[in-house]
Amino acid sequence: QHKRFCWKCNAKVGRSEPGEPDISVGVCPHCGTTFDFTPLLEPGDRVVGQYDVQGCIAHGGLGWIYLAIDRNVSDRWVVLKGLLHFGDEEAHAVAVAERQFLAEVAHPGVVKIYNFVEQPRGDGTSVGFIVMEYVGGRSLRDILTACGDDARMPVEQALAYVLEVLPALGYLHSIGLVYNDLKPENIMVSEDQIKLIDLGAVAGIEDYGYLYGTVGYQAPEIVKTGPTVASDIYTVGRTLAVLTLDMPSKNGKYLDGLPSVAESDVLQQFPSLHRLLLRATNADPTRRFRSADEFAGQATGVLREILAIRTGVERPGLSAVFSPPRTTFGTEQSVGRTDTYVDGKVRHERMTAAEVVAALPVPLVDPNDPSAPLLAAAVHVEAQQTLDSLQHAKRNGIERVSAGTSGATGSAPAGASLEITLAEVKAHLDLGHVVEATDILSKVQSEDHAADPWRVQWYAGLIALLHHEYDSAFTSFDNVLGAMPGELAPKLALGATSELLGHVALGNDEDAEKWRARAEGLYRAVWRTNRGIVSSAFGLARQLQRRGDQTGAIAALDQVPISSRHYSMARMTSVLTLLMDRSRAELSEADFRSAARRVALLPKAESRALQMRTLVLAMALDWIVSGHAATAEREPILSVPFTEDGLRRGTEKGLRALARNATDRAHRFSLVDLANAIRPRSLF
Repeated sequence: QHKRFCWKCNAKVGRSEPGEPDISVGVCPHCGTTFDFTPLLEPGDRVVGQYDVQGCIAHGGLGWIYLAIDRNVSDRWVVLKGLLHFGDEEAHAVAVAERQFLAEVAHPGVVKIYNFVEQPRGDGTSVGFIVMEYVGGRSLRDILTACGDDARMPVEQALAYVLEVLPALGYLHSIGLVYNDLKPENIMVSEDQIKLIDLGAVAGIEDYGYLYGTVGYQAPEIVKTGPTVASDIYTVGRTLAVLTLDMPSKNGKYLDGLPSVAESDVLQQFPSLHRLLLRATNADPTRRFRSADEFAGQATGVLREILAIRTGVERPGLSAVFSPPRTTFGTEQSVGRTDTYVDGKVRHERMTAAEVVAALPVPLVDPNDPSAPLLAAAVHVEAQQTLDSLQHAKRNGIERVSAGTSGATGSAPAGASLEITLAEVKAHLDLGHVVEATDILSKVQSEDHAADPWRVQWYAGLIALLHHEYDSAFTSFDNVLGAMPGELAPKLALGATSELLGHVALGNDEDAEKWRARAEGLYRAVWRTNRGIVSSAFGLARQLQRRGDQTGAIAALDQVPISSRHYSMARMTSVLTLLMDRSRAELSEADFRSAARRVALLPKAESRALQMRTLVLAMALDWIVSGHAATAEREPILSVPFTEDGLRRGTEKGLRALARNATDRAHRFSLVDLANAIRPRSLF
């Protein structure tokens, strides 16, 4: 009875009331439409002399659903879907329309429509049935129910199911159809496939006919816009939310909105899932994912991140919208300080915004932009060549070819291509022309920057970094992540920006710790998912070291794969993490021996190996001289005895070798003087 609604006005009808029985046949008191909830067929009935009815298995929004055997085609199992309101011309028209356009649907993820038949009745009327493929298995609703009354489905499992459904929706959209009624009940899972069933609500895009759907899943704007790709995206987001979250409900119907982060452990644990759901179910349809493919791409990224959390194994993937990082940032911060042994120059330890901007990935050209094919030929490795090519293309009418793109950007000149503008911005940034890049980008920015396309916001973030406007940069990158929650690039950018904000906040312990913790979380999310993005490993190590977790920092650096060209840099950085910025009392013999082992494993071709060796020996000597003693003096450290005499000789040898390689004469003399001061006392 709880599924009995008037098919026309959606009012509850035919249900039992206190003291009154339910009514299977009657008239809706709200709109006067007749209803009939009695099954039309019984087990043993044969429809049109071909389909032997086995019984009712369910009922959909427009009719009862029967299981039958097709005696004309190898006794295959089929499903007959009949009309609840077979006497109503309007309901009958809906079924006929369903038959007409669904007969052309052919996708492995969508139930097949075999036939449409009409069965005569004793009163001279006939009732129509749609003959569909029988899909065995369980619906997602059944699977969710099996999890327990209050339990939800594991997030990674739910994402995997949704990723199987999205290609089917994308196919329907490509042929001008909208599914309209996605929900767990309409997704059937068998041993080897997942299929959409119950096509009764499928309609043409922007078809303002009779709208069917389910309260709690249906997009709020559908009454005004009709069925659209955006309204289907909304139902996918709601379905994913129902599968994974304890959704608010009333009278058995899900309410609009999502649980707050404070109310949901799942959203606290997986912030990327929260962002994915927020975009998919945005009240503004223009802010949702543009297509099922775009949704699938971001859901895949979120799934990779969650699997990495669950398993501890990286899950890298190639982004379809961002380039790989162009280089690295923050990898030489610590080790660069030791170069003072080579040339006597003092290095700045902190990472710079310019270094970050030069290293971050950049958005790939939107293939839907009309100028995309032309840009492929105009963009070069050298930034100046790119600018020259774009100017030449403009003079030859490239913007006329790409006319129409400006509608998405708001304030761009008529006929201008967003991608052409962004290509110019990128080229100017690569050349260091920040003012020019800022002026060009302003042409495609709206007054409400949050409404700008995410590619525009990405470059706005880069420009803000170069202007040292870190708060503004953080906002821009955060908006990008909101639009592309499965991407690692905005997380990397936010991690770096948080670190820079932490530098600015030094002196304010509370703010500095807030930004440090945020940077740690973002760097960790990137590094855990993709061990190829080495900047995140070094960034994570810096944040862990700043909160005093040397062990965690070294563990992050040790995860840099041996195949990486930054492997040696990670090893040298771990040596400094062990020894630098710690008092003598905090250091132990084990720390020096661990550092020495790491230095000893550096390749012979490593140019910094000598200075690292000398540094470790010098610090060990300082530790011994300060009153400590090694418990295993006979066990050498970097081939010298772990004694004051042995360490003096080893350090002296290293300093003299550095002096021989020094190019600055004054520094060479300083190294020799230092070697003479350290050498053991002797009579000669």
